[in-house]
Amino acid sequence: MAVRISSSGNSATLNTVEKVEFNTQRNINTYVFTDDTASILDEGKNIDQVVLTGVLKSSGITTSGTINDIMDDQMDVELSGMDDSNLNTEYIIKDFSISQGRGEGASDLYHYTLTLERLRDRLPYSEL
Repeated sequence: MAVRISSSGNSATLNTVEKVEFNTQRNINTYVFTDDTASILDEGKNIDQVVLTGVLKSSGITTSGTINDIMDDQMDVELSGMDDSNLNTEYIIKDFSISQGRGEGASDLYHYTLTLERLRDRLPYSEL
């Protein structure tokens, strides 16, 4: 699967996305009162993340520079190319890491992990 990340004229294509993981967190608070009663308040989603992992060849290492620039400027990014069209939306880059492959013949390969986050105030009301 190839995924394209674009923001304000900058764009990067991750041609080899090997794994996609999802992380959703909710705000749920429990209030215990002095009369031994309790109340639970579910405030809905506060974090909705997509984590992409894969491999870049050394020829695509400029992609990592573009992603770092976008992340450093904290620009909104448009994600496209995901199999589920609901995921093709705007995110911010929360984390990006890249490491060079090890072993014979792997020195021109770079493994990456990219964490994208859709903030709560950007989620459609029906998804809260």
